[in-house]
Amino acid sequence: MAQPKASSKFENIIQEYSALAKVLGHPARIAILKSLMERNNQTCKELVMQLPYSQSTVSQHLYRLRNAGLVEGMNYKTAVIYAVHQDHLFRFNQMFHDVFGRKKDDKQLSLF
Repeated sequence: MAQPKASSKFENIIQEYSALAKVLGHPARIAILKSLMERNNQTCKELVMQLPYSQSTVSQHLYRLRNAGLVEGMNYKTAVIYAVHQDHLFRFNQMFHDVFGRKKDDKQLSLF
């Protein structure tokens, strides 16, 4: 009898959260999101001027953030304007609380 895949042992929300957490697992992506949260609607060039990364590095990380749905891009003339996808970022935050949150009256487990 075949063993179930490891990923099928977890709830969908845990798998979805894990995928998004993996995307956010690089400091450059956090820095890009932070910069976009402070001032939305920026080009890759504008982000490069603010961050200590090359254009190709920022571009690659924007690609990963876009694929995950955390950042959206809009073509404008010869550039792409990037913005944080607020709904998806809120969803990520909500998933964090769904996965790790506990009710106020739940007692915290302690190993000591």
